[in-house]
Formats: sequence, C-alpha cells, structure tokens
Amino acid sequence: MDFELSSDQKLLLTSLEGLLDPFRSPPIGGHRYVEYSVELQAELIKSGFLDVASESGYGLLDAALLVEEIASCPVSVEVAASTLISPLIGGFGSPIALSWGVDRPARYLKQAKIVCLFRHDGVLVGTPAPDELDPIESVVAYPLATLRAVPSDAVHYTGNIAATIRRRALIGIAAEAAGVMRGALQLTVQYVKDRQQFGHPLGDFQAIQHRLAEDAQLIHACRTLAFRAAYEDDDRHAAVACLYAQEAIRKIIYDCHQFSGAMGLTLEYPLHLWTYRLKYLQGEAGGKARQGQLLAQEVWRPQAAADGRQAYA
Repeated sequence: MDFELSSDQKLLLTSLEGLLDPFRSPPIGGHRYVEYSVELQAELIKSGFLDVASESGYGLLDAALLVEEIASCPVSVEVAASTLISPLIGGFGSPIALSWGVDRPARYLKQAKIVCLFRHDGVLVGTPAPDELDPIESVVAYPLATLRAVPSDAVHYTGNIAATIRRRALIGIAAEAAGVMRGALQLTVQYVKDRQQFGHPLGDFQAIQHRLAEDAQLIHACRTLAFRAAYEDDDRHAAVACLYAQEAIRKIIYDCHQFSGAMGLTLEYPLHLWTYRLKYLQGEAGGKARQGQLLAQEVWRPQAAADGRQAYA
C-alpha cells in the first residue's frame, strides 16, 4: 500500500530531481570515507528547497519527502534539521547541527551556522564558534565534530518548543534513514543484476530475490512511518518511526554487504557511502532503546493518568 502524491508534491519532487541528478552517481575513482557535498548543500540553500515547510500550501510532510529523497544520494548533506526544525528557531540558515551533548560527536557541526544542543532541561540553540569545535576524523560518511562548550549566544528553549524540536529531530532521523536505506538497496539490486555467478546473474537466484524483496518491504514501511510521523507531528508517531527505522537498519546493512560480496566494507566499492551513514543513524538520539522508552511513555501515560497512577518516567 502506498499513498498518492498530490500534484504539488509531484512537481516539488520533479524539480528536486533535476537538482539532484548530478549527485546521483557515486564519485568515480578512489572513494573516501566522508563524501560531504559542499556543492549540493549550496544548491539546496540557494534553490529554496530547504524552506519548503514554511511555504504556503506545503508543510512537514513535504519536508520529509525532500529529506528522504535527498538522503538516497551517495553524498551527505544537512537537510533534516534545516527543513523540519529551522522554522521553530527563527530560520537562521543552513546547515544546522544537532548535538546530543557537549563532547559528543555531532553531524555537520563544523559546517553549521546553528547548533541545537539537547539537554535534560530543554534545548540550547546558538552559533558555534570555530574555536569551540574539535573536528573528528570520521569513517561514518558524515562530517563530525564535537562542542567544547555551550555557545556563548545560546538561547534556552523549554516546554512545548523544546519538545517539538526533539520530536522533529526523530522524524528527521526516520526520514533520512529511510532514504539512505533505499539508496543502499538500489545499488545492491543493480549489483546482483550485473554480477555473474555459475553462468547467471546473482539476481536470478530465488533466495536472493526473496531477501531483497523483504528488504524492499521493510524500507517501504520505514518511509511510510516517517511520512506519517511528519504528517501527524506528534510524539508517538515520531517515536514509532524512528524506532522502526533504527531497528531495520541492521538487516539492510547486513543484506546489502553480503550480496555485494562484502566489498562495501572497504573503499574500492561505494556501498559504504550509504551503509556507514546508516551505522551512525542507528545510534542517533539514543538509538532504538531510547525510542522504545519514549514510545512506552506515550502509550502508557494516558492510561496511567486515567487510572490515577503515576506514569512511567
């Protein structure tokens, strides 16, 4: 089952595809661990695509569609926070980094104009100064850095705004993971079509077909849950979407690498440009264990309140 895109959504994705087309193919020659595209990031900012959630007639669902589509490319760029979270904090520009703690690695922090620092008492939003950052030599296909200290101009968001920022971070992870998984699977499917074994393409073998079909179904479910979470914009759907995506990542990585002859574990084959990103997303925001806790709170809190009992915290 799938939903039908509106005419505006079809036009949006068609326009986006023209921009993404030069970035669809993996870089030719020796591959690096990190393939962050300064060029694509600049094109997305200049084109206005990252402002889609604030445009009349569009919203979070359309932003999630863009996040998922862009994430399927072999290069990494910051999209999710810029589309889903930026409208909540005044739209200060892209890229935006999400940090889950001082001294903890954060994606795009070195490139970011704004950082959202998640803490137990809310979210701090500020401008990271270059001398407050420590870049990290990364092998996860994302550019990483750590914060040495809280930005001096940080604004402290609490209550509903902080909760919404956290929720949309989870929606962004779910949508991005779905897109990255889809890109990895597309590359793997093409490989098993081309690779010959025992006089036949690998894709002719039924056992491989069955597992790839399972992977396709799993990724489709991840996409659907991410889009539903963006449409509903509530904590329960966000936790479900992020939990399901982080749970699915393990199988997708395993199957893609196995069917590619484990070549994607090294740099001569570009599969790592997707799967190494997935390994990082698998643990983002506390990983599936944390999303399970959040989901349990959302499921049990209403019943506990109705029964006059204290909800699990």
